[in-house]
Amino acid sequence: MAGGGPSIGSYSPLTGFVFIFNLIVGAGALTIPHAFANVGLIYGSMALSILASVSYVTATFMIEAIAGVNALKRRARELGVDANNGDEKQPVDELSDSDDGDAQTEFVPLMVANEKQDALERKLRGKTSELRFHFDLSKKMELAEMAELLFSRRGIVAFYACITVYLYGDLAIYAVAVPKSLREIICPRPSADAIVWECSDRFNSSDLYRLFVVLFGLLLGPFTFGHVHKTRTLQLVSTVIRHASFGLMIVLAIIGIARGYGRSVAEVVSYEKPANIATFFGVCIYSFMCHHSVPGLVAPITDKSKVGLVLASAFVAVLSVYFVLCASATFRFQPEDVEDVYTLNFKNYPVQAFGYFLSLFPVFTLSASFPLICITLRENIRHLASSMTEPTPSSDAATPTGLYGFLETNMYALVALLPPLVVAFFTEDVSMLVGFTGAYAGLGIQVRVALIRGFACFLRGVRTYNCATCFHALVL
Repeated sequence: MAGGGPSIGSYSPLTGFVFIFNLIVGAGALTIPHAFANVGLIYGSMALSILASVSYVTATFMIEAIAGVNALKRRARELGVDANNGDEKQPVDELSDSDDGDAQTEFVPLMVANEKQDALERKLRGKTSELRFHFDLSKKMELAEMAELLFSRRGIVAFYACITVYLYGDLAIYAVAVPKSLREIICPRPSADAIVWECSDRFNSSDLYRLFVVLFGLLLGPFTFGHVHKTRTLQLVSTVIRHASFGLMIVLAIIGIARGYGRSVAEVVSYEKPANIATFFGVCIYSFMCHHSVPGLVAPITDKSKVGLVLASAFVAVLSVYFVLCASATFRFQPEDVEDVYTLNFKNYPVQAFGYFLSLFPVFTLSASFPLICITLRENIRHLASSMTEPTPSSDAATPTGLYGFLETNMYALVALLPPLVVAFFTEDVSMLVGFTGAYAGLGIQVRVALIRGFACFLRGVRTYNCATCFHALVL
């Protein structure tokens, strides 16, 4: 799930656990039961456990890269070097040839392709015996800042392109899930296998869905042109609604099983469709995504010695919730009856209050996040454009002002807003969108970006790697 960390100064490890858990358990959790049920209990359980482990390992590798970048910047400051662009307080010519020779012995700057960065690397490598790297997680280090420090211009463009594709997919999922949920409330599906059905004399289900897509864009789109900030109240309300919804879905499914409406154990165990694992793979990657927000979540934790425990506990808790949610859905409903947005399975529950609450869950939570992700995407597109046109892109570049700045901001806002709405207008298959987003952009962020960052730190002389390096290489 896309999003950022909390905007507060510091918090305890327990609070950090809650934030990481809330970040991971997002919109992807609504699509896991559908994909899980269509794969089968055995294959689904194995794939879910394996992908949860891979996601956890890549998250730890991202943390190591953060510590390595902080160590690199700290040492650069000690040597009077600007780690961002390689400039020194002393002239670059003062670097000795012996430093250059030492740098060439065990370290080739594959990620860097300019003289200033070469000078920085020779300087840092030249005094290994005098200074040691000090690894630190206390300073917040955003992914963009790490990319601009470690990657070449092409690497920066690739990084922003990957983030942009992921955010586009995220917004498309939101733009489909909300109108689809509203359509199912106002014009309920007459049967599980119905594709298009009549809602009134003027609208069928497809027309009503597209109308809600347009209204969704008109109501939330204007926020993309401004600045919207998260608040603690909004986060608290969203968290309460999210956990109440997941808990209620699990309880209602178990009640249905206890009343004899579910499937037998033999039927569930014997059902298997390995051909659907590819889709389930993408859904799981999307559902365990937190890597883009790891820097903002880890830095405020007061006791850094507990970071590993906090991260591991969060992933174990998320895996447990996902497994209980998926298993209860698999035993309660037939695979073909599990909706791609799982909350829709309860819209006809006898207690109407429960049905409306669960059906409106995606509407409230996803609508609150849509403008924030749109603004994030808008700024990423702006930076991607500057990275492709400027010789030395920088995150600190001044934002254009006046009429030109107004037009430029609105142009980027439209580029961020319109494509997801167009995709949502022509498809309502949430499961397909989640699988695509996770399998491509999500995989790029979760595995490749984390791995490349770690190796970039290693090539820059900051050895933070452990056995996870070999594990990543094996996975790739």
